Amino acid sequence: MFDYGEFGPRQHLENLHPSNGRPGSLRKGVVAFAQRSRDFDKTWKEWTAPAGSAAVDEAMRLLQQDNRTDIYVSQAAFGKWRSISDLTAIGACYADLDYHTQARWRGKPPRDIAAVVVGTLEEAMIPHPSYILSTGRGLVCVWLTELLPRAVLPRWNAVQKRLGSVLEPFGADKRALDAARVFRLVGSENSRADWDRRTVGMVWCHGSPEAPARHVFSTLADEVLPITQAELVSLRAERAKRKAEGSDRTGPAVHLSAASYWETVLTDLQRLRAHRSPEGALPEGQRDAWLFVAGISMSWISPPDVLGREIIALANEAAGWRTSETTSRMSAVIKRARLTATGQTVMFGGHAVDCRYRMKASTIIEWLRIDPAEQRAAGLRVLVDEDRKQELSVERMEQSRRRRGVKDRQEQQAARLEMGRKALYLRSSQGMTRDELAAHFGVSSGQISKAMREAGV
Repeated sequence: MFDYGEFGPRQHLENLHPSNGRPGSLRKGVVAFAQRSRDFDKTWKEWTAPAGSAAVDEAMRLLQQDNRTDIYVSQAAFGKWRSISDLTAIGACYADLDYHTQARWRGKPPRDIAAVVVGTLEEAMIPHPSYILSTGRGLVCVWLTELLPRAVLPRWNAVQKRLGSVLEPFGADKRALDAARVFRLVGSENSRADWDRRTVGMVWCHGSPEAPARHVFSTLADEVLPITQAELVSLRAERAKRKAEGSDRTGPAVHLSAASYWETVLTDLQRLRAHRSPEGALPEGQRDAWLFVAGISMSWISPPDVLGREIIALANEAAGWRTSETTSRMSAVIKRARLTATGQTVMFGGHAVDCRYRMKASTIIEWLRIDPAEQRAAGLRVLVDEDRKQELSVERMEQSRRRRGVKDRQEQQAARLEMGRKALYLRSSQGMTRDELAAHFGVSSGQISKAMREAGV
């Protein structure tokens, strides 16, 4: 029988925000903490601590103070403040189960409900969570993974949505699936819970309380999502076979999904802002267009329920806009995302399409007046013109060749000249024929002839 008390605030922080694995180096980003006021209203204060030992120390400090009620910690790390647009690393998937809202489970012991949750996941053939916490009136199931960048959000969001759907009978909170979520800190107290359940703590784990099991995200996603990455690879292999046989009639593959495209656009926008305004806030005249495009990007990668909050946070950081100003200016973007969430569509080109706004990269470049020099200096990847796109394609090909161990042209020529010199020496000293030389060097007769010809010049 496990002693779940071994999983305290230190273990909570160290598992959610592990070190980066490089000795002597520090984790980038900050961890967000929050605490609700004692008067049971909705006000609370929020602050951050650097990811790593500083965040662990802050968690320990909070539980040594007199008021240990309603303390929360972010599940991800961020650049400066808690928002999806500023996400630097996330190392877990999760589901918040408000089982007290379900008559069937209300009042039952948390460990009993956790056992039923695990059984439900097994029936759905979903891997066990790394651990389950009792939060006073609910449970939080957490699947620890390796640290992931924001680029993985489209697939991560799909995993979150699936977990929430499977655990819906336990009151899974669909508003608590976003990457900027905070949950209660282990060891803190829930002021709204019964006295015997006030303290937040572990009630189930996979592995051990000191070191819960950690999943590989790609494998976890394969097992959670109905269409797996392995199946996609299989489909691509089958298509390659058809193409080789000359029977493939499909068009070229689309390399970016809509969500992946817009996540990359958002990354480019952040790089452009950092290049143009290193101090943070954009100058007058650049804010409206930048934030409109950023808002569209967020609408494709953020759950609709938290989109408004995310856009407000980004607008405050990038332009200093107040909440009312942001809500007014970005209302159309938010409204369209919500319409999409309800299943509504709009007609475009004679077809029913997603309600959310979309823009071509060329249009965004024109709107934001991004010149070629900025595209290179800011390190943009999608918001680039055709010339830069061609340069990036060449760079990717060269990087791919190096990863596969293919030498560049100068190295190939030098190696061929060296082989040609040796072949000429062997032919003159030992009388070896061209075919004998080709067999000796393990190349074709044509290659050995070319090498000797170049070396003989």
